[in-house]
Amino acid sequence: MSPAGQRGLALLGTLLLTACGGDDPRPSVVMVVGDTLRADKLSCMGGPEGLTPYLDRIAAQGVRFDQARSHAPWTLPSTASMLTSLHPEEHGAGGRLGRFTKLDAEVQTVVRTFRDQGYRTHAIVNVLFLDPERFGVTRDFETVDQQVFETNVDVRAADATTRAALDWIEANGDDGPFFLLVHYFDPHCVYAPPRAFRERWAEPGDREGEWTFGTRPQMVAIREGELSPAAATIRRAEALYNGEVSYLDAQIGRLDDGLAARGERDDLVLVVTADHGEEFLEHGGFEHGHTLYDELVRVPMVIRAPGQLAPAVVETPVRHIDLAPTLCELCDLPLPDQFLGRSLVSLAGGEAGAPRPTLAHGNMWARPQTSWTSGGWKLIVRDGVAPELYEVATDPAEQRDLAGSRPEELARLQAELEAVELGMGALKRGEEASLDPRTREVLNGLGYGGGRPR
Repeated sequence: MSPAGQRGLALLGTLLLTACGGDDPRPSVVMVVGDTLRADKLSCMGGPEGLTPYLDRIAAQGVRFDQARSHAPWTLPSTASMLTSLHPEEHGAGGRLGRFTKLDAEVQTVVRTFRDQGYRTHAIVNVLFLDPERFGVTRDFETVDQQVFETNVDVRAADATTRAALDWIEANGDDGPFFLLVHYFDPHCVYAPPRAFRERWAEPGDREGEWTFGTRPQMVAIREGELSPAAATIRRAEALYNGEVSYLDAQIGRLDDGLAARGERDDLVLVVTADHGEEFLEHGGFEHGHTLYDELVRVPMVIRAPGQLAPAVVETPVRHIDLAPTLCELCDLPLPDQFLGRSLVSLAGGEAGAPRPTLAHGNMWARPQTSWTSGGWKLIVRDGVAPELYEVATDPAEQRDLAGSRPEELARLQAELEAVELGMGALKRGEEASLDPRTREVLNGLGYGGGRPR
């Protein structure tokens, strides 16, 4: 049946349910994305004890995917992959500093699938890269609550984001099933947790003060080589980041408790993930967008679907492109032919599945790079630089480059990556985003531009 025919049948079914006074049995979906949330900061994934009690609770109630990876180390391409089940070079959203690109006009998001099947759809976002018009990632939502500020200091905090989500659910939750995206800007820098979280998690000397790290001038100076923070400074910054993570955890817990108070929690699919992580000198750098090591592309991913998925921990590597097909299966929606990922439902149920290699691509600041993770190994390639090879199964911190000592594994991964890239080479997607001077000024204020602030 054609897509138009499928949409017609779905609409007819929805109308019949309404006419008969019945309730739509399909579950609603809440997808929570914590911007810059490292996987290994969750206490249940090796993070500091007591840092994330609410996320740990959700993980214990759902399926935690221990080896989930994103497809890019920054927000725009990574979030697009979640919603399209395509890699960055296939959906087109991404680019780099000076030439940001938007989602290809022919690419369908999973949100469109939900809308076509009668779902209400709404997004709450806090970064310009998720603007529906300029970059297209959220264009298929019926409504978008977007707040964008001129600096990365004056952004909508997590408590306000939670309030916006609960208010929308209160106003719309009785009108049939819905798909809600909740994007939290925290714990993205600047690292400035609220006082209670600073007092618990900051370095002792910073608990009573106002010291922060990650302002736009600091980030520009670091990228231009004018500021090289000492390791002790980065440790202080990471402690504040931990406070931001704990604050985010509390707000996700508040959202979850709000769902329970409305009686939604047991009839709803909840996804919690991140667009990417953050580096704290693990490979000599700081922040994100510049490498494809696991501190940036390994992400937390938990799916809670009461009555459909039993609590479990899945060690098999999975990808962000698997999210959209999973949501379609859990909500009994047709799967668009465009999607490349594979549903995680059977894997979550304990069935063995075919390998799921992960392709990641992009570098927001400098020369492009690509990684291919397959069979316990990870290949990283950049133009003009020798390839790197890591046995991530035994060296998860990626500290031992084996490209020179394991030629057979290097050749295998290079051949696999070459085949994948040949298949994508004909797409040539990614129309350059047309950004007016005001938009560029806002991106500069958030730290996503070159040069000093004016």
